[in-house]
Amino acid sequence: MITQSAEQFPLIRPSVQIAMSQDEFNACRAFIYDRTGIYFQDNKKYLLEGRLGKRVQALNLHNFTQYLNLLKNGAARDEMRWFYDTITINETFFFRNEPQFNALEEKLIPEILSKKGNGRNKLRVWSSASSSGEEAHTIGMIYLEKLKPKYPGLEIEIVGTDINASVVETARSGVYREYSVRNMPKHYLTKYFTQSDGRYVVRDDVRRLVRFENMNLFDKQRMRAMSSFDIVFCCNVLIYFDTKSKIQVVSQLYDSLNRGGYLFVGYAESLHGLSTAFELVNFPKTVAYKKG
Repeated sequence: MITQSAEQFPLIRPSVQIAMSQDEFNACRAFIYDRTGIYFQDNKKYLLEGRLGKRVQALNLHNFTQYLNLLKNGAARDEMRWFYDTITINETFFFRNEPQFNALEEKLIPEILSKKGNGRNKLRVWSSASSSGEEAHTIGMIYLEKLKPKYPGLEIEIVGTDINASVVETARSGVYREYSVRNMPKHYLTKYFTQSDGRYVVRDDVRRLVRFENMNLFDKQRMRAMSSFDIVFCCNVLIYFDTKSKIQVVSQLYDSLNRGGYLFVGYAESLHGLSTAFELVNFPKTVAYKKG
């Protein structure tokens, strides 16, 4: 077994791509599944080969077995960050699921606030796969633009989490390129961003509303600590899990919600066959799952 840490390997320029054997693919995807719940189908072997192969070469290793041994070695903790960043897919932008945000503003929040009673005028919202933070920051802007004027005493706490440490750093910086703001209403872009050298920077009054953390949804201990939320967004994540992993994550998301709280998932996702604990609620052009 390799005992050095990742930092002890000299970095080299990748040249010819290293081939991944079927046994190595099976071992790699089993390792990924055990730690993240993400399951790579057989037709994704090329994807792992290409992405992880760059790290194998950069660390001057000879094959994927050596790389896997390095990951299993406790001394290579920093390499696990590279590993998670490499295997995860992050594609998002501001106001990506606008019907969900409309339902949030027009239906969910008025209902939730009506049941909280006096002295509990605070909302807790979790963007559980926040990627580079566009979803969480969108919620913050909606709060400032639409909710706070309507409910002057309303406070909000927004938490964004993601397994990929690099995108969490981007989220914390609040700095984005044009791709991320391409669907942004012009009024929001003008009011809540500063622009410089092709970069769009989220203003401090929005950023102060959001806290970003590096977190694995398959980490049961961390998931148990995420509780008392009124609304949870978990969009475009379940599609990467198999049924067993989906059931585990959905069950823990259920536990993270207050009674009467809501869960949003992606348009291509559903809780059908995963949980009977939620009530499916229809809204214009979208649906949400309510905890009874």
